[in-house]
Amino acid sequence: MMMEAIFDGDFRPDETEAWESQIRWDLGKEIRSLQEDLKARLDLEDYLMVEQLLEQSSLLSREECKAAFCNGFAAGLLLVQEAHSLGEKLSIPQ
Repeated sequence: MMMEAIFDGDFRPDETEAWESQIRWDLGKEIRSLQEDLKARLDLEDYLMVEQLLEQSSLLSREECKAAFCNGFAAGLLLVQEAHSLGEKLSIPQ
């Protein structure tokens, strides 16, 4: 089931909301509050630059998430291969 989701492109950890936490909610609220303050204080051109900065920062965060997931997934596969190989070496012949 998981293999099919990965193959079909339906498994995207950076888009899931399963890891919601109070810290994430609080940070989101604080970011929105700061954005509103900046919107009130800055002229339109400067505020649009702030929005662009936030968007680029979000894209960078997604790329970091993707890289961490891919590296962790690859490490997990290597671990399974090593465990399987070790299990074959240690198995008692019948």
